[in-house]
Amino acid sequence: MKPKHVLVLCLITLIEGVLAQIVLLSMSFDPGRGHIFNYADLRLALAGFVILFLTALVISVISLLRRAKWGERLSSYLDTQLVGERKRLSFIQGALIITTVFLLECFLLTYLAFPVPMRSLFLWAAMICLQVWIMFRIAYANDYHQRPSVAAILRGKWNEWLPIQRKVFFVVVILGLVFFLAFIPGNLFQDAYGNFYIQGDEKVLYPDVTQVLISQDTFSGEVHTVLESWPWQYGYPYLTASAIILIIPRLIFGNQFGEQVQLNIFLLRQFVSVLPMVLTLLLAVYLVTRYKSMLKSVGMFVFLSLVPGIVKYNHRFWHPDALIVLLVVLTIYFLQKDKLRFGRHFYLAAVFCGLATAIKLWGFFFGLTIAGYLLAGFLQKKLTVKKMILSGLLFVFAMFGTIVLSSPSLMAPYIARVALRGWLPRQSTLLYGYGPDASGYYDTGLVNWLKYFGYHYMKGYFFYFSFFALIVGSLWGSRVYLNRILLGWCTATAFFLVYFVAMKNFQYMLPVAIPLCCGAFLFPAVTADENTLPKQLSFLTKPLAQKIICGFTIAMFASQLIINLVILYLFALRGR
Repeated sequence: MKPKHVLVLCLITLIEGVLAQIVLLSMSFDPGRGHIFNYADLRLALAGFVILFLTALVISVISLLRRAKWGERLSSYLDTQLVGERKRLSFIQGALIITTVFLLECFLLTYLAFPVPMRSLFLWAAMICLQVWIMFRIAYANDYHQRPSVAAILRGKWNEWLPIQRKVFFVVVILGLVFFLAFIPGNLFQDAYGNFYIQGDEKVLYPDVTQVLISQDTFSGEVHTVLESWPWQYGYPYLTASAIILIIPRLIFGNQFGEQVQLNIFLLRQFVSVLPMVLTLLLAVYLVTRYKSMLKSVGMFVFLSLVPGIVKYNHRFWHPDALIVLLVVLTIYFLQKDKLRFGRHFYLAAVFCGLATAIKLWGFFFGLTIAGYLLAGFLQKKLTVKKMILSGLLFVFAMFGTIVLSSPSLMAPYIARVALRGWLPRQSTLLYGYGPDASGYYDTGLVNWLKYFGYHYMKGYFFYFSFFALIVGSLWGSRVYLNRILLGWCTATAFFLVYFVAMKNFQYMLPVAIPLCCGAFLFPAVTADENTLPKQLSFLTKPLAQKIICGFTIAMFASQLIINLVILYLFALRGR
């Protein structure tokens, strides 16, 4: 980095600061605002802070112009910190982008709840972060050019794959495309009576999503519509994903795009429900098989795609659960990829866990898994007690930081209170049902839950087999690490559903069913590593024992597949 880069940054920041000060001092305030903070006094305090900051900038500019050695020392120090031995440039660049987004969200929130005098300063601070990011990109252009591009990294990963992995990848992607296309007729066209079926939740959620994309007369009105009007039945990222899908109809039809109900609901079903489910199945297959076996990969994808609950979910059903299960599987994927290194993959898992929490609170059920993961790092001497606590706190920080960044309006206290008031009755219904229940539908307990779980996902014997496979696979075999992560997740979520949830909506079981199936498919790996088996079980490494275990696993899946096909046939007869 050269001193001129710092000088240009200081000059630009100085000019922007003067403009921000002018805007701050010329502000007029709504008399109804400012009950907590006296805006007139706050403006004076902020103006004083800006004057101090601008003075420091002026001194820095003068020093850079008149004292060349000072500028060279500053540039040398930045070079050492950013591209020296520790190479902090990538981390700082990422932190600057995140900070910029956060400050822009704070700027928008001054139209809702944050003190109005902070508006110009939030925008100025966001511009500073963005400009520092740009300056680093320019000053360290050679360092960036030496790094492989995203395309080069992807090509490298692709070339690392075995030929069979590439072949399997193409086959399962084609199967995923077939799965995606198979639901188009049911999700798009009218029935034999000329009616376009809309499910109850779709009717409730559809106006909320379309309202966000309708143009308002003022910028303030836009902010209120986008950040304030969401009723918080589900988290804000779900609204954002759904609204993005409808941008093209909005551009084509204008503010009246909401009247294209059939087209819009079809797009939401296909791209918010079906597409995330396809991606989930592809990732689940990769987790288990690594795409190293054509038969296993295709067999697992076909089995999962014919699970009645998955088929039913993707047929005429726009809901956040496919996004939830995708985020859950992504969290599991990055945890197993981290391999107790507690590096960037560990914190990427925290990000996806946070998104799952922001949409529908499912991320909280990773508590048992993360606690076990941290303990494993300590027991295997990967972490000291201090580092274990620090890693856990950083995971929580990354998780809740993701929630805040993805749901900015929750930083507005009155919106958070509204969200909480809307959320509590839904949780009460979830836990206790809608009222008296003479039929026993709201009864909790494993026996009662398995009736509904068996009808949509797997019968009791397969449920027990899947948990048995996870437990055994967590003790022995070549996939111990992944099995333990799956076991922690499935145990926590299944326990909550079985013993605390009265409602038996079939989509609630999705985030448990798919990881359970993954555990069942991993069962033959129990005998794949003889070093993990105790001497008493060494006979399991014999070819005959391995064939028996594989045959037993195939028989279990074949029997459940037949049951699934029968249930799907009954679904089809009933038109569901």
